[in-house]
Amino acid sequence: MRKLVLSLVLTVATVSYAQQFEVVELTQVKTGAQKQAFHPKFMPDGNLLVTSENYDGLGIVDVKSGLYTNLTEMEGAGYYPVISEDGKTILTRGMDKENFTQTIYSLNVATKQLNPVAENIGHVNQISFKNGEVTMAVEGKSFNKTISGAITPVRQLNNILVTEEDLKIVVYKNGVRTVLDPLAGKLEEADPFYTWTSLSPDRTKILFGCSGNAYICNLDGSNVVKVGNMRAPQWRGNTHVVGMNDAHDGYFNTKSDIVIVRADGTQMQQLTTPSDEIKMFPSVSADGSKIAFHTEREGKIYIMTIKEK
Repeated sequence: MRKLVLSLVLTVATVSYAQQFEVVELTQVKTGAQKQAFHPKFMPDGNLLVTSENYDGLGIVDVKSGLYTNLTEMEGAGYYPVISEDGKTILTRGMDKENFTQTIYSLNVATKQLNPVAENIGHVNQISFKNGEVTMAVEGKSFNKTISGAITPVRQLNNILVTEEDLKIVVYKNGVRTVLDPLAGKLEEADPFYTWTSLSPDRTKILFGCSGNAYICNLDGSNVVKVGNMRAPQWRGNTHVVGMNDAHDGYFNTKSDIVIVRADGTQMQQLTTPSDEIKMFPSVSADGSKIAFHTEREGKIYIMTIKEK
């Protein structure tokens, strides 16, 4: 009996310890004239950059009033947009689906003016936009361009771009290209495919997805840590990862909830309450206190406020 009591105490303690965060508030964001909105990303002022379900068009939702401001109707504009630190400029893209090319633009939020940065190029995934300098990979080579008016341009001494090319992780460090395959020989798949790569805020780690799980490794692909079962992982500072824990029947998503886990792969916690709504593609605010996500069928946007215990 004593062993049973001790076991129950330990179980309760473990569960309690796993709840690292308190969900302080969950609010549905009104989207005004835009009846449905998807793939929210936080602007520096706390408002949300949103797009359509298939990433066409781009607009901003005022989270307090629900006012929707349309920025562009371009096809593909909502695919991996990047926001400058001051929120005045957005890097976006226009897709030419007939020729399978795209053009990267800088979008002035105030005037809605589009200026080309790189025209008629092949597929580009991740783009870095720091201190007024754009870094992307075009045809396997690092490409840099300074955007006037974004913020005061400052040349980075340690310029790092992490992206995917042909479903492999590629790191460009000061223009030097390195292809990484951190899970080679570690999975049942003979040739692992990588997605959702991102550089940690302190620029020392890479977060990526593979086969429904999220992983973290060093910039050289070493010291791989399995973070947990989730897709669309996003950094919350350098210490935690937020993502969606979903399931599907081979054709459709059957459920999905937002989870958070420590960067060492321990203490995963489900933040949303299970329901019929499919909660997807979380975005984390700069201070880590809020998480935005959309629901799959309804195109609703929610903001969750969390507090670390």
